[in-house]
Amino acid sequence: RDARAVAECLALWITANSKMGFKVAVIYYSRRGRLVTLANVIAEGVRQVEGAEVTVYRIRDPVLGDAPGTFDEGVLDAPVATPEVIMQSDCVIIGGPGRQGRMCAEVSYFFDSLTEFQTNGCLLKGKVGSAFTSVGGVGRGYGGHEAILQSFHGFFLQHGMIPVGVPPSSVMEDAHMASPFGVCMTGRPKLDKAGSRLRSLSESEVKLAYSQGEWASIITKQLHDDGD
Repeated sequence: RDARAVAECLALWITANSKMGFKVAVIYYSRRGRLVTLANVIAEGVRQVEGAEVTVYRIRDPVLGDAPGTFDEGVLDAPVATPEVIMQSDCVIIGGPGRQGRMCAEVSYFFDSLTEFQTNGCLLKGKVGSAFTSVGGVGRGYGGHEAILQSFHGFFLQHGMIPVGVPPSSVMEDAHMASPFGVCMTGRPKLDKAGSRLRSLSESEVKLAYSQGEWASIITKQLHDDGD
């Protein structure tokens, strides 16, 4: 079984490193749609760099699956992220809501599914990793966003990945909870007329999310081009 797992991981690594251009996966976990808009803005920033191929994915809930009525409209529209998606990407930008100052369990469970990439030769080494989150709301806790983002970075470092955050700028002076570790959105989501919680972002949140995606993409391109 172990030999087969090693062979499968190596096959994925060979496939991932025999392509032109560079691939970026923007991945979110969300039930109420708070992070869907943010993920898409980050993806737009990624697309500004020549050669970037970006796809937005979602983490499938390990307990609820895709149960009807459990997720807000738009949350399930993205394809499901898998270990193969991570392996075949040059850059992974991933986010999930904070829970009482910690990374949410669903994202942690997804990270645990990638353990074999570390034990079979640190196969994610050299890939760029970046993170985003949200805090606030009853049951989720308040603040603690930098600790949450650093826990994402800790995962990247454990796999030999290169953590990338938000490039410092004057926009951070006007953005609530701005941090160089990654974008964080906060505030209670409000239902629109259609009953969706896919709330709009503030101008500062848009700028920071866009710049995070673009910056991660720029660094990925430089690393990818240097390796050719």
